Amino acid sequence: MALNFWATASPPSVETLKTLDRSPTLRKPGALKVLAINLDKPEEAAKVRAFAAANSLRLPILLADDDVAGIYNLVYHFLFDRRRNLGLPTTFLIDAKGFVVKVYQGAVDAERLQADRERIPHTDDDRARLALPFPGTLYLGEFRRNVFTYGAAFSQAGYYDQAIREFTLALETDPDYAEAHYNLGTLYLKQGKPEEARRHLERALALRRDYPDALNNLGLLAAQAGDTREAIRCFKQAIDQRPDYALALFNLGNVYRREQRFSEAKQALERAVALAPDDPEVNYGVGMLYAQLNETDRALQYWQRALELRPDYPEALNNLGVLFLRQGRTAEAQVEFQKALRVTPDFDQPYLNLARLYLAQGEKARAREILKELLARHPDHAEARSLLAQASP
Repeated sequence: MALNFWATASPPSVETLKTLDRSPTLRKPGALKVLAINLDKPEEAAKVRAFAAANSLRLPILLADDDVAGIYNLVYHFLFDRRRNLGLPTTFLIDAKGFVVKVYQGAVDAERLQADRERIPHTDDDRARLALPFPGTLYLGEFRRNVFTYGAAFSQAGYYDQAIREFTLALETDPDYAEAHYNLGTLYLKQGKPEEARRHLERALALRRDYPDALNNLGLLAAQAGDTREAIRCFKQAIDQRPDYALALFNLGNVYRREQRFSEAKQALERAVALAPDDPEVNYGVGMLYAQLNETDRALQYWQRALELRPDYPEALNNLGVLFLRQGRTAEAQVEFQKALRVTPDFDQPYLNLARLYLAQGEKARAREILKELLARHPDHAEARSLLAQASP
């Protein structure tokens, strides 16, 4: 198979697409299959369909969304370690296992693609023979793809399924690759797959006993499962291995805070914020501790600091609104709730808090309006329905 990348705004890529589409070579029995991947903006899909119809294109065309475009751009970006973005036209030749075996930067015709398909190497000797400009012996050892680099790049960009595939391929080559196990465990943790996450994180820790990041993530898994004792043990062990590990201190402090072990929570969280004063999550967590302790001035200080560092922090905006509401600063509370809704329209708490504020002020119509907005997004929200009943005329 070949993947041909094109866009209507790139005349050279359009010309390559038309050349491939008109080629009789691609219509012969057993010919190479070409998939044309369009990289126009998703909102321009109607224009692309009209273009394909006007030109009577017969090749199958995939209208790539932003994720597809981003994934293939990363593939190209790291393919030769040249750190260049995908240009147009570009065509990938794909082997039977789904690997990219050749890249054509610029125009290409069907005859060349078909000929190269017949020459796809299947052994290291074949690859060396095609790669070397003259006969000889290659002393580089085994051919390997840097799948770990791809996994890290996909993970950083938020393409977790693709990252998991790459790290899994890395383990096929080296089953004892501790970093690949750790990354797989972390990704499964983010995807809410605790059993898969635990299996890989424990394997990473078995392969590398001094692995505070794996211990921290195992602590998160234990905390999610309600196993407080195991969570604390993991976080403490991670901190023993890395005393300046702000994230593990933050997580430990949050466990203590939820258990109302406030003295221990304060010690851990204040160490965390001293090590990471510019981390919005850490500042938010310390603010939560002081809010539970009814030290509102200190909670306000840390939440405002979290918002300086991350202005679009919906939980901090919402809780700052709650704090203002408790202080009788209703106008300021309303502003913070509305900011939180603009940042994250699906976040239910600011809707509920605004509705309660309006009800307290006797503004039932405004409360109904905001609750209907919430129910349009979450039709089965029981608390919203209950408040709506209270706000009835």
